[in-house]
Amino acid sequence: MDLWLPRWKSLLDSERESVAKRLASTLPSGFKFDALIGNNAFFGLGDAKFVLVPGGNVRLGFDPERLWNPTTEEVESWRGTAQEYGLPESISEHVAAVTLRPREVELASFLVETFPWELGWASINSDDDDINSLLKKYPNGVQLCRGGATTRVRKNKDGSIQAQRSTNQTQSDLVEEFRAKGFRLLTSDEWEYVCGCGQQTLFRWGNHVPCDRYPTDMSPKEARYRREWVLSGGKLEPPAEGFTRDWDLHVKPNGLGIFIASNPYHSELVAEAGVTRGGDGGCAICGGYGFFAGWLPLATAYFEEQFCKFDATEPISVGYTVGRRVTDLR
Repeated sequence: MDLWLPRWKSLLDSERESVAKRLASTLPSGFKFDALIGNNAFFGLGDAKFVLVPGGNVRLGFDPERLWNPTTEEVESWRGTAQEYGLPESISEHVAAVTLRPREVELASFLVETFPWELGWASINSDDDDINSLLKKYPNGVQLCRGGATTRVRKNKDGSIQAQRSTNQTQSDLVEEFRAKGFRLLTSDEWEYVCGCGQQTLFRWGNHVPCDRYPTDMSPKEARYRREWVLSGGKLEPPAEGFTRDWDLHVKPNGLGIFIASNPYHSELVAEAGVTRGGDGGCAICGGYGFFAGWLPLATAYFEEQFCKFDATEPISVGYTVGRRVTDLR
């Protein structure tokens, strides 16, 4: 089929749709062709959505000297970080140190899930006695660590209850679980490609970020509230009107229709042992490193070893680790 990237791009929309429908007939049971939106062919599997990633020779990595000129706000934000933590490097030197260099790789075609999901949780029946006991004490939900396991209970908007308990799964456990169901994880290179869609910008949406809030803040107003909340010892109540998001490029789907690299607290597990991409577990934000430093873990080529590598023999960090299913195309 015409699933090689240059050929796929050259097809007319009607031809792409025809190819996608033929592809659907060859996929494992349950997959169906959903829609062609722009150049992207989407497929459904139950409630999940997958997108076709055509194979080809692609360029990955980031070259800060050739491609990137930081804004005045980004430079000032980094200057504050460097002064507070005694860091000698400039913003460009730091970006170069924590991103992967340009390289060319060849990728095969595959389908990938457009939304990631948290790994390492097992569902619990909402009628479980322990869950009912927790709901009586915490009617709006709770997350507790007891006896080496974490239990969380959430009340959904429709009133239904979602209860889960951590499983202490390792990366190899999850890889085997995916394989048993006919899936796998993205490789690190595949993750980088589907994140940036082949663009050479620092972030998947462009080269710059707002340096008046962290990615987890909806606006500067919320960023100020969070600082004041800490100073109040956790006593300050949020404003009754809440917060309105005024910058949202990081929470929108990318050019492939994939939701990715949007929350630094969520590191995405990939196929290579002991490797994650797309976040630092929230370390920069929790550490108060500064706004630009807080955005940097969302950079497409970000790879700071102390945050992107872990002991693969240990259980994954539940609540901070996400992943998505990949189906190979033969």
